[in-house]
Order: sequence, then structure tokens, then C-alpha cells
Amino acid sequence: MGDLSVELAETPEEIDAVRHLSRAFRQWLYDNYPAERRQIELHYNPEKFEALLAELPRIHARPKGSMFLARLDGESVGCVMQHEIAPGISEMKRLFVSEKARGSGAALALCEASLARAKEDGFGVMRLDTGYRQIAAQKLYRRLGFRERDVYYAVPDDLKPILVFFEREL
Repeated sequence: MGDLSVELAETPEEIDAVRHLSRAFRQWLYDNYPAERRQIELHYNPEKFEALLAELPRIHARPKGSMFLARLDGESVGCVMQHEIAPGISEMKRLFVSEKARGSGAALALCEASLARAKEDGFGVMRLDTGYRQIAAQKLYRRLGFRERDVYYAVPDDLKPILVFFEREL
């Protein structure tokens, strides 16, 4: 399909690409969960979301976090990030691959890079959540050894039905 690479997002340009992909992820959620738009809007309120994007380099700073960027033939097509949520526990966040790159192996490569980095950084457990309609993502997580688990952070009651929570040992 093309030349796929996954690297840490460290330069201002790479971090901006991650922000752009994160915005595309939010739009994807709106497009694919129209009945849940109100809940998504509360969780991803545009002003709060932009503030979050501004803080990504701090939230996912090395050595307790990381951001990865996937490129296909030099074009930024996917991202994933992780950060410490408790001693020994890392959380994978905002895995997203653009429509153009779906089926390229970018999601798998991003997950593998994130898992490997978390293990190298001394984490023993990785957790994540995903939407109930994100069946392909759920299949990928299960293939990577994740198992469903209970809610592991404070989630508003109206969001709980649309989220699926996963965990695996590293």
C-alpha cells in the first residue's frame, strides 16, 4: 500500500500533525455517533478540547508518556498517545487513522509502538477506552491481548453506555 512509518511526535510540526489528527478523530466521532452528539459535545467540548490539544506535549511528556505519529508515503495519517494514570499503569488515548490509511496496518503499528514504549518505560499495565461502535478497534485491541474490564475512571453516566473499557498486562 505504501511506505508506512511510526515515530515519536516530538517536533512542533509533528505535534501539530497529531493535533490535526485529533481534531479529525473528534469529527469522526460526531459523524459516526449522531445519536450521541450531545454526550460527545459534553466530553469533547470545543473550547476544552482545544485547551487539551494545547496541553498534549505536557500531558504525554517523556518519560511517563508519549505521542506517536504514523506516516504513509510521508503523509501524516494516524496518531496515538499514552500517559501515566497511576503508578505502573499507562493509558492509551486517541488512536486514530485517517480514512485514506485504513487497512494499511497503521493502527496496528501505532498500537505496537505505544505498547512497546510503555513497557520500556516500566509500565506493567495498559488501559484504554473506545466507543461501542468502533468494532474494528475492539477487534484490534483483543488481538493485541486486551481484555474488557470495568470503568476505571470517573465517567459521566450518560457516556458509560457508549464506551467499552480494556486492559492488558505489558
